[in-house]
Formats: sequence, structure tokens, C-alpha cells
Amino acid sequence: MRSFVFDPDLTESAVAELEHFIGYGGKHLNTVRYHPTEAETLVYAAASAIIIENVNDPHKQEFLRGHDADVRCPSTPVLSVAAVPVAVSAIDLSLNGKLLASGQLGSPFRKGAVAPVVVWDFDNRSRYIDFNGPVRFSPDGRFLVATGANQMIFVWDVSTGEVVYNRRTESPCFLGVWGPILDLSSRYPSYQLCTTYDSQVLYHVMKFDMRSMCYTLESDAMQFPPSGLQRKHICGLVTGDFLTTGTSAGDLCVFNIKTKVFRTALPVCNNGVTSMAQPLGRNLGAGGDGRIKALRGFDIQWDVLAENMLDSGVTALTPSADGAELVAGSRNGKMWRLLSSDLTATLQSASHTGEVTDIAFGTRSDVLCTVSDTGEVFLLDLSDYMPITTAFAKSPVRTAVFARNGEILAGYDDGYLRAWSSDKGTSKQLWQMNCHRQGVTVVRETANFVVTGGGDSAVRFWHRTSREMLSSFQNHRKPVADILLDEVSPHVVHSASEDKLVVTYDLKQNKALVQHTSPGGNITGISQRKDHDNEVVSCAQDGKLLFWDVDYPDPTGCIDGPTESMLRLRCCEISPNGRYIAAGSDDARMYIYDLVSCQCIQECEGHSGGITQVRWSPDQKQLISAGKDGCVIVWNFFEL
Repeated sequence: MRSFVFDPDLTESAVAELEHFIGYGGKHLNTVRYHPTEAETLVYAAASAIIIENVNDPHKQEFLRGHDADVRCPSTPVLSVAAVPVAVSAIDLSLNGKLLASGQLGSPFRKGAVAPVVVWDFDNRSRYIDFNGPVRFSPDGRFLVATGANQMIFVWDVSTGEVVYNRRTESPCFLGVWGPILDLSSRYPSYQLCTTYDSQVLYHVMKFDMRSMCYTLESDAMQFPPSGLQRKHICGLVTGDFLTTGTSAGDLCVFNIKTKVFRTALPVCNNGVTSMAQPLGRNLGAGGDGRIKALRGFDIQWDVLAENMLDSGVTALTPSADGAELVAGSRNGKMWRLLSSDLTATLQSASHTGEVTDIAFGTRSDVLCTVSDTGEVFLLDLSDYMPITTAFAKSPVRTAVFARNGEILAGYDDGYLRAWSSDKGTSKQLWQMNCHRQGVTVVRETANFVVTGGGDSAVRFWHRTSREMLSSFQNHRKPVADILLDEVSPHVVHSASEDKLVVTYDLKQNKALVQHTSPGGNITGISQRKDHDNEVVSCAQDGKLLFWDVDYPDPTGCIDGPTESMLRLRCCEISPNGRYIAAGSDDARMYIYDLVSCQCIQECEGHSGGITQVRWSPDQKQLISAGKDGCVIVWNFFEL
């Protein structure tokens, strides 16, 4: 085995920089917020990252990193932005736009699954203060409120970080929303807060007690009709003397907070009212069935002004600073821009709703194919990050290639290989064939044949046009992890599996030429060098990159991981010029190695879950990584 020696004279400076984050999956309610003073600035959660984006220019993104689990908004079906369980987090912006609060799911890396909240200085894009629990700002940005699954309610003073008020409630809280501030001219103004529970809606006034020199909370219950009204109130707004809530039953409930009396209920949608907004004096309610309604009224008199129906349930609705537009997030990973006047919708972005399992380039560097375990196939235009076409199937997708003839070939867990049209705006299935009993794990194609690997450990060759099976090999003992078409000989193919085998096949001779066995960890991916006799490079779960030559049974070289901790590499690919290799790991990092110096030149952090695939663009100007967190990250790559 070759022993690599670092030579500083051979080192060329290169760097990868995060260009764009595609990852709003629509999993959680209200994780999208328009900035309250900057009309073109949108803030949303993508896995564990907070994205600050210009709605008119998707290339203008900034990232806030401070969480180690998914960031979730407080308005979930269980708890709202001001009322969240310990394992759920939130996004909220103060009304002056100076502070941003973000929470997360319970941390998998902290004792007790703590769900920390980070308050950010928005202007400086820096941490301001940390708390333990998701939050919502009071109208003046001074206080934060949160409740948890442990039935504790907390109010914090942001300026000091102190707990102003806390107590245990009788049942979990589903919604918490601030009302207008009272006694604004006073040195110690009073604050209104409304919270909802299983069978109660409470109105609170937080007043300053001069005797104890601290704030206290006085609470009153809203009165319901004698017959009762059993609802889960999961979102809400306070306007003047009225509280309007959206319920899991799909209606809006109106309460008079002066008299503490329920006034009326208005049917809005099916599958629950999931989000509310109030642009230009209108009340907008969005539902789990995709319906958005604009209403105007007072007390018990309400009229429907406009209505629209999106293609999936709405999870977030946020108005722009000037109220002219809204952005709606949906459960199928899309964000829509809507005009407040008539609710006309335009697609803003689309992302996967499940783990991204594979990514593939064709011959162009500006078109990318991505697939997920929720059955989604996207063909993306990297100039604006919008989908050219999308396709959906009920079975999870594990692998895909963007074929030379324009077809998208995707392999599914149900054992079928399906071909989709890449024409803009269509999702037409061209053909399908049953390839493997236990799912298609890898697919590659040439002008003459298609080769597939399956969960049944078989590698099979198919005629490109007639789709008849040409050969089938059963050298592996575990599911096929990766397949590589040889760079030099078009009739030679390499396969790898977690059974530690790298097998080379010759289709002309219809046999396996050589079988390599890894001395270390299970092999998870392979690529091929452009120099050194075009050696095959494998990555493995022991963090090593091994080099293989068909003329030698043992590895001819090895590059160890860059850190002392054990890496579990999941994928790798050599750059088009053959100088670099990128590898993705279970630790959510992408590692870039220089094959001349045999050193790791960069560790790229962006994902919150293990990386499932990395790909170089054909022009080598960009790297694309995909992760278990459902995100696709575009990295710009520079050689300096």
C-alpha cells in the first residue's frame, strides 16, 4: 500500500463556500416569518438552520447557526409559538425587527433533551442571549413567553435574562398570544396575554407590583356558551378588544377580551386552521386542507373577501412589512407568495419533505436532479433554484440519474425503475420495469445499457432501448451501495456494498473480472481517479478512503479521516479535474481532500443530519450535498 507523505509545495489553495440552502420542508407550523420592517426579507427554518433570504433574489441568503436539531415554530398542532413543548421550538421576530428568537426540537446531544432558545441580534446576525424554551415576543420586544409539555409557563425579561413569572398549569397550553400594551405612558406598562388549554381560554394581565417591585399575572377565564364549545385553539391574533383564534375543527372563534365572553364561531376550512395573519385590516385564516380565506368584520358580523386553494395543507402564513403580500408555507415543502388583495398565488420555492437520498447532474451544470424517501423527484434549475419539473410516487426513491436522452431514471423501494420526462412543468411517466425484489438501490446508464443494483444484492444489466435483461451477477452478500461506470472502458463497471466488497465486471466477457475485499469498515460509496491508473476510490464506515487497482488484490493506498474521532463516511466523488475528492459523513459534515497532498483541506458544516450524497457540477464550480435532514446545500468551489 502506498504511503502518502504531505508535501506543502504540492498544496493548492481551494475553498468551498455555502451558496444556497434548499430545505424548507413544511414539516412544522409557522416556521416562516416576514421581517416586520424590511419588506423583501423573509426568515424561515430549514432543519437546524435559520435562513434570512431576499424574496426577490434567491441568491441573497444569510444563515444563522446555533441549533443541533430541527428548528420548529411554536404554532404546531399541539402547541403554538408562545406555547411549545420541551421538544419543540419556535421562530419569532420582535415588532421592531431588532431581535429574532428561534427554538428547536429537544436536543439529542444534551441531557434531558433540552430545547434551547437562541435570541439573535438581527442587525448584527449574532447571538444576543440564550434561554431554555421556545418563545414569543411581547409587542415592545421586552418580554418572551413560553410554555412546555411539562405544563410550565415562563415569562422572561429579554433585557436582563431573568424569569419574570413562572407557574405550573393544570393542562398543556396550545396557544399563547400577546395583546396590545396597556398604559404605554407609564414607566411600568401592563401587558395583555391570552392562552388556551383543553377546555379553557384564559385572559391574563401582567402588571407591575410596586410593593414587590416585580411583575405579577392576573388571570380570568373566557365564558363559553352553556352548551359548551370543545375546541383546540392552535393559532390566534388579538385585535383591539377581540381575540380571534383558529381551531383544529377548522373554524375561527371570536372572544371579547373586555367582557371575557365568547362571541361567535366562523367555519373557514377543513383539517384545522393552522395559521392566521392580519394584513391591511383583514383577517386571514389558512387551513390544513390548503384553503386560505380573507375575512373582514367585527364581533359577530364577518364577510369573506377572497379565497384561494393551494395544492397542499398550509403550515405558515406571514404578511410582508407593507401588508401588500403574504408568504404561505405548505406541507409539501413549497412556499407561495400571495397578493393580499385577491390572494393570487405564485410559487416562491420548493424543497423535499423527507430525507434526500440521491442527487445527480446530467451534462449541464445548471440543472440538478434530487430525490427523497417520500417518493419525490425534483429537477431543479440552479440559476433560480426553482423546479423545472417534479414527479411523485408512493414508494421511496433511493437513486436517480439524469440520462443523456433527457429522461430521469429513478429507482424505488418497490423494486421498479421508472423513467420520467424532464420537460418543463410536466410529471409524465415514460416507462417502468421491475428490476429487483427488494428495491432498487443504485442506477447508472450509458448509451447502450442501464445497470442497477438492488436490495437483493444483485447487479443487473439492461438493454438501453429494449430494456431486456442482459446479465445478472450475485457477487455481493448485502444490498448494493454504489455502482461506478469505468472512465476508460465503457464496458467495465464497478460495484460496492457494505459486505466490504468492490467488484469489477466486464460486460463484453459477461463475467466479474476481480473482487476486492476491504480490510476495514463496510464500503458505502465509490468513485474513480483521473490519474494513477484510474484507480477506484472507496469510502467506508471506518472513515478511510481506499484506492484499488484491478491488477492488485489489496488496496494500493489509503487516506485516513482528518479528525481523531471515528468518521462514518457515506458517499464520495472525485472532482471533474481529478484533483479533489469530496466525502459526506454521518457527522453531518462534508470533507474535501486534495489528492495531490492527500490532506483534508476543508470540513464543510451545513447539515443537521448525516450526509447521504455529494456531487460535483460538471464545470467543478459547485458542490452539492444532500442530507438526512431533507436539505440540499449548494456550495461554491474556488481554486485560489
